[in-house]
Amino acid sequence: MEFTDDNIKHFTEFEKAGWERAANAYHDHWGALSSQSASALLDAAKVKRGSRVLDVATGAGYIASKAAELGAISTGLDFSQAQIELARKTFTNVAFRRGNAQDLPFESSTFDAVVIGFGMNHFPCPEKAASEVWRVLKPGGVFAFTVWASPKPGEGFGIVLSAIEKYGVPNAKLPPAPPYFRFADEQEVKIVLAPAGFFEISTYIVPQFWRHQTPNQLFDAFNEGAVRATAMLQLQPENIRKVIRDAVCREVGKLRNGDEFLISVPAALSVGLKKG
Repeated sequence: MEFTDDNIKHFTEFEKAGWERAANAYHDHWGALSSQSASALLDAAKVKRGSRVLDVATGAGYIASKAAELGAISTGLDFSQAQIELARKTFTNVAFRRGNAQDLPFESSTFDAVVIGFGMNHFPCPEKAASEVWRVLKPGGVFAFTVWASPKPGEGFGIVLSAIEKYGVPNAKLPPAPPYFRFADEQEVKIVLAPAGFFEISTYIVPQFWRHQTPNQLFDAFNEGAVRATAMLQLQPENIRKVIRDAVCREVGKLRNGDEFLISVPAALSVGLKKG
């Protein structure tokens, strides 16, 4: 999807402001979920002891820290100062620094692996990000990233987004954005990664589950701990937001599993190689 310069500017400013605000709320609501695919992501990137690993859009640093636990030399990068501060406080075994995914502050051929956990869908120009990843990878290096899988009925994103679509009012104040689930599609991944120079590109699904104690927690995660979804909900009239919350809670109530509510929120994991 091509954006005008104004689109890119407004979307970038929106994302930046959103993540400065939502860093701690995302950590509280989404951290235990989004970190579930960290091991699969690092396995796909062939990370091992001694590997030099860059975790782009590191957030609170879950993947970067996991890489360090494997014995890798790990660096976490994020454009949000709030995220970097949270990462440094949460994980002391990783070097974190602030920077732009589309203009990486590293020399070419520096890393054995570059990973991005749930970040590609937040970049205004993912083609630039892919080219930058290729540049900083060593020959033979691996790029792996996760995004949220396309929404389905009865799963986390499907439940919330369908309730917003059914009961919500249009949010004209939100800036234009790239298709959120674009990179859950392997063909779309290839459209971006292949021109950047990657080969042996593949995408597959990694199961993840929220284990909630109450049916309200799913709505709260989207209402408080995201960026665009949170804005979509916060711009709703209060009475409409309550209708959406009630609809979400009804669907979550169908997912009771013993003493908890088990909600599927799978990730789509993509990988590409740089020729040696």
